[in-house]
This record gives sequence, C-alpha cells and structure tokens, in this order.
Amino acid sequence: MGAGCVKVTKYFLFLFNLLFFILGAVILGFGVWILADKNSFISVLQTSSSSLQVGAYVFIGVGAITIVMGFLGCIGAVNEVRCLLGLYFVFLLLILIAQVTVGVLFYFNADKLKKEMGNTVMDIIRNYTANATSSREEAWDYVQAQ
Repeated sequence: MGAGCVKVTKYFLFLFNLLFFILGAVILGFGVWILADKNSFISVLQTSSSSLQVGAYVFIGVGAITIVMGFLGCIGAVNEVRCLLGLYFVFLLLILIAQVTVGVLFYFNADKLKKEMGNTVMDIIRNYTANATSSREEAWDYVQAQ
C-alpha cells in the first residue's frame, strides 16, 4: 500500500511540474511577444511608457525561472533525486515570497499604475497625426482598424 502511494505521489508531482514547465513557456512567450509585436496596441503603449517594457522583461525572467523550476521538479520527481527536490523546494519558497511582495506592491500602487496608463493613452491621442509617420501612429491606426 505504501509503495503505491509513493508512486502515485511521484507521478502527480511529475504531472504538476510538467504543467509548471508549460506555463513557464507560455509566460516567456508572452513576454517575447510584447517586445516583438510592433502592430498592436501594446507597441503603442510600449513606446510611450517604459513600465510596459520593464513588465515584458519581468515576464521573460519569470517564465525562464518557471521553466527551470518545472524542469528541476520533473527530473527530481521521476529520478527521486533529493538534491533537486530540495532545490525545487527552496525555489518554491522564493517564488512564494516574491509573489506576496509583488501583490502587496501592486495593491499599494494600483492608482499610480492606472493613472500612468491613462496618461499614456491620452498623450498618444493628443500627439496623433493622420499621416502616420511613426511606428506609434501606425500601431494606433492598426488598433482603430480592428
């Protein structure tokens, strides 16, 4: 009975970490997409506000760390390597602390972020010309055409 429970736990840990790995790849891809896509509203905001560009780099970093964690968890679970599982546990604690910190920061700075995004959009609208000479104006035209 005990050996069966250990096997089931091992495979559930593997499955969970595989999903963690995939989620990390999605987050990393989203960060790269924010930086690479020049024909969307995100590029309009990105050229006007450095916060979105910093956010894209944060997505890339978080995605990469999540991929590494998922990999460590998968290998540690399947091969039952105690060192990798210990490292995985330490990373989980660090991520929990980071998430709580970011959540508190966003909670206390929500009004500032809303105001900055609103000012950015209003600045783009005020400085818009119909001739579309910059990538920002071309992206804004693309958004309006949708």
